[in-house]
Amino acid sequence: MPDFISISRNTQHDAERWTSRVLRLGVCVSASLMILGLLVATLYPSSLVPLLINPSLGNLVERIFSFTFDPVTLMFSGLVVLMFTPILRVITAVFGFAIERDWRFVIVSSIVLFLLAGEIVYSVFMR
Repeated sequence: MPDFISISRNTQHDAERWTSRVLRLGVCVSASLMILGLLVATLYPSSLVPLLINPSLGNLVERIFSFTFDPVTLMFSGLVVLMFTPILRVITAVFGFAIERDWRFVIVSSIVLFLLAGEIVYSVFMR
């Protein structure tokens, strides 16, 4: 078998492997944050302060960088990671298809990424 065929198959396999890793990592980090939040709420019930409104992404980042790891912040962080996991998957697909030089799917994945970004911008700024 010629060398360029085996290189192409290895590259394709590596791109699929990276996509799988991104999805697994996102789900594992998300689940870990939510479980940690539940454990903190169970062990320290006085730290569980219900919020009157859902925190914005800016408030959540501010709470994380101020190292106030209350259960609500941890659980909301897990949800945010879970919501951004598919976006990271699409970004990984764009790069994976570019490495494979499959330009049709690079264009399709880029369009999907553009649509996802547009939805996020719309939902954040056009309420």
